[in-house]
Amino acid sequence: MNNIIFEENEYTLININDIDKIEDNFTTEFLDFCKKNKIKLPKKTSNRYKSLITMINNKNKYWTRNECDEFINKFNIETKDSIQLFNKFSQLGIDTNSGYMKGKLFIIYPYRICNKYKMRKNFNKNISKEDLNDEINKIKSTINFDYINVSNDKWQLGHKNPGLEDNTINNLILQPPIQAKYKDEYIFFDTLTKLPLPNKLKRLLKNNVIELSEKQIKDYYKLFKSLLK
Repeated sequence: MNNIIFEENEYTLININDIDKIEDNFTTEFLDFCKKNKIKLPKKTSNRYKSLITMINNKNKYWTRNECDEFINKFNIETKDSIQLFNKFSQLGIDTNSGYMKGKLFIIYPYRICNKYKMRKNFNKNISKEDLNDEINKIKSTINFDYINVSNDKWQLGHKNPGLEDNTINNLILQPPIQAKYKDEYIFFDTLTKLPLPNKLKRLLKNNVIELSEKQIKDYYKLFKSLLK
């Protein structure tokens, strides 16, 4: 279980000047960890693969937005938001510092499975009370930091649906700054509830973040087909 977080002072800032190339192979230690825990790695041709293999080959290093930007510029990687390539590896099951702090990004070493991944795999089996409470506290902490403790003057007006050419009040919604990174990926019903746009939904399905049943797929198909009429 992950009650013991990590020693933050064990991680030092990455220097992009020290990275001469994107490595071809993960370390044996990391591959053994993935094999043992049945972790599916990103495709070798993807940008997430490039960022992950670089983080693994530079363990005990943390990244900020500045280093993420420097990395994609140095290696000519095209992306709308560099930080998105470095902060989602918990979705694969690899534990990171996500949810514990802001401004720094790193993969916890020694490697371990994150609680959220364990809960997805074992929620109806043998999840411990400690793991359950640990995950709940992480979620509460994130909500508190991103929504509750954000002063009113920092909230912004955003579009409910960025695909509509509608700047009236009907298509506007109040949001804290954290929502800005989702603005081109979701339709918002309210401040918290959102629906992924097609490209985002495709990535969520591809990365096994969500899964649809055959009946749900058929129901979605019927619904959207009817809208075209």
